[in-house]
Amino acid sequence: MLGKEGPEPLPANVLQDVRVQYARAEAALGPVRFEWVHDGEHVWIVQLHRGATESTRLRLTSGEANNWVEFDVGAGLAALRTLLAELPRNTGLIFKGRVGLTSHVADVVRKARVPAKMIN
Repeated sequence: MLGKEGPEPLPANVLQDVRVQYARAEAALGPVRFEWVHDGEHVWIVQLHRGATESTRLRLTSGEANNWVEFDVGAGLAALRTLLAELPRNTGLIFKGRVGLTSHVADVVRKARVPAKMIN
């Protein structure tokens, strides 16, 4: 929750369970995104939002900027929030390190509507 740990691979059965729940939600509501937990047997959806995310493997948010600032993911969520609050207009972020597309780090950047891309 502090944004200091990188993403980890998930077990195949967990991925399959999440994919099944996503397909069910999408069939009923259209494109969705959700926060989930897995108890070892079942997926529990704890937040659900209608609409797709714009994130890709290398791009957290779309858009271009005149200037780009690097941010080391290891600095954590609090440092990211501070940087975003002080970021000049028309400046985007380049993330150094691994960012999970469903992580709090990604959510904070999407909500800030700042152009952001990743390098590993």
